[in-house]
Amino acid sequence: MIDIIIIGTGNISYHFSEVILKKNNLRLIEICGRRNSIPECFDKSISYSNDISRIQSADIYLICVSDDAIDSVNSQLNVNEESIVIHSSGSTEMNCLSKHKKYGVLYPLQTFSLKSKVDFNNIPIIVEASANDELIRIKELSSILSKKVIECNSTQRLSIHISAVFANNFSNHMNVIAEEILEANNVDPNILKPLILETSKKTQYLKFKEAQTGPAKRNDQITIEKHLILLKETKHFEMYKKITEEIIKSNHEL
Repeated sequence: MIDIIIIGTGNISYHFSEVILKKNNLRLIEICGRRNSIPECFDKSISYSNDISRIQSADIYLICVSDDAIDSVNSQLNVNEESIVIHSSGSTEMNCLSKHKKYGVLYPLQTFSLKSKVDFNNIPIIVEASANDELIRIKELSSILSKKVIECNSTQRLSIHISAVFANNFSNHMNVIAEEILEANNVDPNILKPLILETSKKTQYLKFKEAQTGPAKRNDQITIEKHLILLKETKHFEMYKKITEEIIKSNHEL
């Protein structure tokens, strides 16, 4: 049995708590946060504290807070020397936790929202540890949560996080822009959902570059010009032009 305390009450904390509660060989001792009470979305059986100075004992302390809050939380956290302190950040170096004897990282490569359930079993979990004994323990926890456990150093993990920002955050922002364009022209944005699903589906068996289609891929200047005329007076004109140029360059360079 691995006893775990989660620090933080955001999206990732919520999803970690949900999966940990379902595992017979994991025990969620408590969640610690800044709020006066635990958010309503969390399971009512979970013990909660907002006083990190009185945090309970556990085998693993999992820090699930925003990147800019990790140092502040860590500076207040004092644990037994045999406990392992880990954070779940994709972009924060492991050594920020070096005040502790045993420390590491457990970074789930996924997008988390409160209203959307995720299957942890298929989430790649990126791990790193201060020493081999801690790595074994963190891998043990990770393998209970997911089938996909990958060891990386902090630089590799940062490159994964950057790639995830391009693949997820930036691509979703493109969908936000698409939604705005359709709404401005009195078209229901839901018309795009089958297209978005198919785009995602085919990347499961094609390389991303092979999955690229559209006027920029074909260097179809007539269609591109029509699009630019429609977008001329909008804030999206320059972005469309820049991304189109990048796709043309990527697919038509000698």
